[in-house]
Amino acid sequence: MKLQSVLLVVGALSVGAASAKDIYVSRSGKNSNEGTKEAPIKALWKAMGMLEPGDVIHVAEGEYPGKSKSGVMPPCEVSNVTIEGGWKEDWSERNPFKYLTIITPPGDSQGAGTEVFQFIRPDNKIGGITLDGFLIDRGPHNYYSSDGEVGANKRIEGHVDTSAWGYRAMNRKKSGSDPTIEIIAHEGNVTVRNMILVNNPWWGISIKGGGEGEIRIENNLILISQGRGIEAITGGGWGKPKWIIRNNTVLFNHTLASTEGRALSADPRKGYGTYLVENNVFAFSDGGGITTKFGAAELTLKNNIFYFNRRGDMCDGGNPVANAPDFEDELECDNEGNTRELPKALAKVDKAWFDRYSIGGPDRMAGGLNTWEELKAAREALGLTPEFHLIGYDKTFEDYKSLPDGRPNYSMSRYPHPMKQGELIDWQSVLGIVGADEGKGIQPF
Repeated sequence: MKLQSVLLVVGALSVGAASAKDIYVSRSGKNSNEGTKEAPIKALWKAMGMLEPGDVIHVAEGEYPGKSKSGVMPPCEVSNVTIEGGWKEDWSERNPFKYLTIITPPGDSQGAGTEVFQFIRPDNKIGGITLDGFLIDRGPHNYYSSDGEVGANKRIEGHVDTSAWGYRAMNRKKSGSDPTIEIIAHEGNVTVRNMILVNNPWWGISIKGGGEGEIRIENNLILISQGRGIEAITGGGWGKPKWIIRNNTVLFNHTLASTEGRALSADPRKGYGTYLVENNVFAFSDGGGITTKFGAAELTLKNNIFYFNRRGDMCDGGNPVANAPDFEDELECDNEGNTRELPKALAKVDKAWFDRYSIGGPDRMAGGLNTWEELKAAREALGLTPEFHLIGYDKTFEDYKSLPDGRPNYSMSRYPHPMKQGELIDWQSVLGIVGADEGKGIQPF
């Protein structure tokens, strides 16, 4: 009887292992195909609907418009799955930064806010998720202000028309408040890597995890978020995962509330797992570089670059704690090799876009730990003059009080063209950031 039981268990495991499959997706395929190398499926969203535990989806280079050409994929409730882009069309080589696998609608969609990738189920008991090698631009989805004459200060559906100041600002209320990637995995063992996320209407990557294994957020570029670049927290009573947050470049996170605009939001208190944060670039975050909850007892910080994070390079509960040069004196956590320096990645950022971003200079420093000299150094790195107008008027004003229309309602503009909409992004304007800071931030594949 015992032998029969053992055989039944082994047989069940064998069937489970045998059922795991590789699914191939290519824009040259057909949705009626079986999903093999020779006969790939055309639509990624359709392939995701076929996922079973153990499956791997391989996605070839090209643009994938999402379900109903919305630029988003259907939610996934399946554990132990891998979805990887960056394959050459003939499947002979994989390199996500060479064979670009892009998820975007075919034009401006301006639809309801939804996550591009979401892994979640009602009981949260999923895990073993790997998402690897996609480029996502949320610009076509977002709402931006329309044209207006200089000084008109018109309101477009409740939002000040900032095009009068030299850029179209995103209307976050209409653009939605969903992360671009959301994973809620009670069982943990999650990896998100080699992703490039641009023009995020809310958070870039949001992971709430558990278990006792590793949760890895590695080698990603998050360029512009209206909120948080990375949210990495452990669910209460979900376990003690090992968080590894390594070689990410997180730039330009905007403050929507007093504690938003974070490059990384984490919860490294005792009993909630450990955090290793190393070799990242965290810069130009209005709410702070790293923000923790209830202290940082289980945090290790190694060899990260920080620069111009408005509330401070390290914050707790939204309150500034210290900038990188003072970490060893001020922080309870283990830390070494962290610097506050202008990242080389900034020189690869679009010049016109940064010009319009930096005209909010007074806001960039209010109540924080930044200086005029740091902002001017950033402008000079892009060949911009260190002196600049407060906003996009021809006439120079000394302060906001003297402006004819009052203080602008600042919000992020669309990258890389602050005055344009209706254009898909030129990814070459972004890929120069990859590897800009040798050994730190996002690196070549």
